[in-house]
Amino acid sequence: MQRSNARSVGPRRRMTLEDASGLDMATTRRNRDKLDKPDGDIPLKRLDSDDDIKRIYHFGRKLGQGGFGVVYEATHIETQTKWAIKEICRPEAGSWKVKMLEHEINILKQVNHAHIIHLQEVYNTSKMIYLVTELCVGGELKQLLLQRNFFTEDETKHIICCLADAVDYLHKRNIVHRDLKLENILVKNSIVDNNDKINIKVTDFGLSVQTNGLGIDHILTESCGTLTYMAPEIMSGRGYSHWCDVWSMGVIIYWLLCGEPPFVSKTKSKLLEEITEKGLRFKQSVWATTSDAAKKVLTCLLDVDPSYRMSPSQLLENPWITGDTGVPSTPCNVLEMMRQHLEEKDSKMLSQACSCPPGVKLPADPGVKRCAGTGQKTAPCVRKVSKRPSTSCKTKSEAHKASTMAKSNTPKQQNERP
Repeated sequence: MQRSNARSVGPRRRMTLEDASGLDMATTRRNRDKLDKPDGDIPLKRLDSDDDIKRIYHFGRKLGQGGFGVVYEATHIETQTKWAIKEICRPEAGSWKVKMLEHEINILKQVNHAHIIHLQEVYNTSKMIYLVTELCVGGELKQLLLQRNFFTEDETKHIICCLADAVDYLHKRNIVHRDLKLENILVKNSIVDNNDKINIKVTDFGLSVQTNGLGIDHILTESCGTLTYMAPEIMSGRGYSHWCDVWSMGVIIYWLLCGEPPFVSKTKSKLLEEITEKGLRFKQSVWATTSDAAKKVLTCLLDVDPSYRMSPSQLLENPWITGDTGVPSTPCNVLEMMRQHLEEKDSKMLSQACSCPPGVKLPADPGVKRCAGTGQKTAPCVRKVSKRPSTSCKTKSEAHKASTMAKSNTPKQQNERP
């Protein structure tokens, strides 16, 4: 929509680093299935002066202030719709702030999800940049938590279902947020009473990165994020991937349920030591009345080994979220799913190798040496014990024990040849 006192900067296009730095000023089945916005769908407009923005929007109360700028509640004068405007002093060309601002704008231009903040338009002047986003009157989730001390399990499940849906949406588009925390989750609505559902919005994509893919071939190395929510693989400096967002979700769940973070330290080295040596503990009194399913989810999310963590999509299907207690817990990671697939494949191959005619029922004894009905010698139609280690959400010692037992059983089966 064309507005007065604003000029479009050429044809619709992706905002570049030069745009942000001022070098080229002349020119739910869930919501994760929504289509992305077409590239360049967010208007990028140039204003002659900072006073021009006041002729388009009426600025109201200040909502917050951070290292980048100040956020105000604003009303569009022509339509009387309410928005939030982030007022940012133009960073010096080539600075790290320019890079973060470019990341945030370019990512927000691509996404369209009910639980990710919506960017409406961007205005530029010679001194300032104005980001117009949807208004979240409930403030930060961290502020709401401080008011309540902790959330109920049902409230937490609702919040995390929305958050996991948003993170799953981002990961499917190869976007890693890298700074998920309570302060970067806004509450859309004003909570009047305990019956109101909390509608959240993920925001602040300054540290986010979009890779060419997710996985071991696209390892990230830059150390960034907020210490309390930082995954151990980032702190160790050995490289990390999108699983760092999963760790941050685990920290958020733990904090929401008991009012305290799972691990606390003032330095990166001390925090890493606490995580690796002490591990996850449920020491607060509130955990006595928290379900075992919630604790199980936390152990799957806050695992030091990223490959053992539950993915956002698996979290969405977990019985703790769905409430379907008749369904067993899903595998905690893709490695477990691959192991089950290979075991089923092995079992199918053994069944096909059996010479028994179709429809012939074998005796219950798995050690039978001859096929019932034909009398021909055949290998026992039993399921082969896989030598592949389990990667389910059990402890590493349990996984190792299971693998050892499988290996010890293999020679005995091989000796039972006909």
